[in-house]
Amino acid sequence: MGVIKLDFTVAAPAEHVWSFGLQADKIPEWQFDVVAVKGISGPIDRKGTKYILVYKKAGIYLNSPVEVSRFEPENLTVETTGKTPLGGYFKSCTMMQRINEHMTRVDWIMDYKLLGWVFGVLMDRLLFEWAFRKTVQIYNKNFKLLAEKTYL
Repeated sequence: MGVIKLDFTVAAPAEHVWSFGLQADKIPEWQFDVVAVKGISGPIDRKGTKYILVYKKAGIYLNSPVEVSRFEPENLTVETTGKTPLGGYFKSCTMMQRINEHMTRVDWIMDYKLLGWVFGVLMDRLLFEWAFRKTVQIYNKNFKLLAEKTYL
């Protein structure tokens, strides 16, 4: 099982960043390889909410079913679980923290397991973890830019 932890700051109030992050229809705007969000028409604002992220990889559409497994608005925390687009499983947790009136820290962690037993572990160590970390860093940069842009 792999683990990726990343954090970043957003130049916007925590309430705005939290609200922006809960808008499922905005996910394709900051996750460049997600082309659609199916099965949801509103915010990701309660435990049990389910939706499907549709990824496009090498011209192929791949579904990643997701469920909100923990939702704590008072702690600005949302946790999701689901299946990765290529099989396997994940659990991710996003926590936001008010730094001051105009700055928010976002902490993100994901535990995941790829399919394929030993082969999956080997692929993770040699390729997937590095590639996925780079992808999520771009997601975070895009999220930050859009959250700040929509605040100004």
